[in-house]
Amino acid sequence: MTLDQDVDFLQSIPIFADFSSEQLRLIAFSAEPLRLPEGTTLFREGAEADGGYVVVSGAVALSSERAGGRREEAIVGPGALIGELALLCSTTRPVTAVTVEPTDLMAVSRRLLRRVLEEYPDMAARMRMSLSERLAQLTTELGHTRERILALDGPEPDEPA
Repeated sequence: MTLDQDVDFLQSIPIFADFSSEQLRLIAFSAEPLRLPEGTTLFREGAEADGGYVVVSGAVALSSERAGGRREEAIVGPGALIGELALLCSTTRPVTAVTVEPTDLMAVSRRLLRRVLEEYPDMAARMRMSLSERLAQLTTELGHTRERILALDGPEPDEPA
């Protein structure tokens, strides 16, 4: 892809949606392109995370260790951002990521994103607001999910029937 195509592609990813073309150009130019064959482990669950990966083409299986066995959490394809939280803060990988077909990725380091946000403080404020809104929406959705689960299970033990 050309740099302009990379910029357009990044614009479609929610965390980057509010970035200007100039800011996305800096990210696209500085991101590390990766081309991985099928069956390549991108990272393992529990590993230190220093950034995220944008899936440009191909697919990546995300799995975690549960009750002594491996459980597939998702298969993500083009446009997915793997490791969004790692772009913002120090964390460990919650899953193992393995390519399921030949896959092209953009590795975006936390350091790179921090550099862009330091150069464009207004973008940092917009990004904070966007993340706050997404967190509020997630909290609401989790509340609705809890209500549905309780409706299926009946009242909680300390609630009157």
